Amino acid sequence: MGRRYIAGCFDNLLAIILALVVANQLPDSQPAIQVAVMVATYLAYYLVSEGLFYTSPVKYLTGLTIRNFDGGPCSFRQTIIRTLMRILEVNPLLLGCIPAALAIFLTRDKQRFGDQLARTVVVRR
Repeated sequence: MGRRYIAGCFDNLLAIILALVVANQLPDSQPAIQVAVMVATYLAYYLVSEGLFYTSPVKYLTGLTIRNFDGGPCSFRQTIIRTLMRILEVNPLLLGCIPAALAIFLTRDKQRFGDQLARTVVVRR
C-alpha cells in the first residue's frame, strides 16, 4: 500500500500543477473558464495516461499498473469510470483524498470507489 500512497500523492501533485499551468494561460477575466479548464486538465492527466498505458506516470515509476479482475488491462470504459470518480474522491470541497484513502485502506482488494465501480485493481507490474 505504500507504493500506491506515494503514487497517489505525487500523481495528484503533478495533475494539479499541470492543471494550474494550463489554466494560467487563460485570461484572468474568465475565472469560470479557468476553473473548468483546470478540472478538465486534472482529469485528462489520468484519463490519457491510464487509458493509453494502464498506468499513470508515478504509478509507472513505482511499478504499479491498473488491471481488471481477470488480470487483463483495464478497458477505456473502466478508465473513464475511474477518472470520473476522482471528482468525488479527491475533491478538496469533499474532504480531499480522505474518501479514496479510507476506501483503499478498508477494502479487501485495496480499491478506491472508482476501482470498485469500474471493477479494477491497482497491482504491481
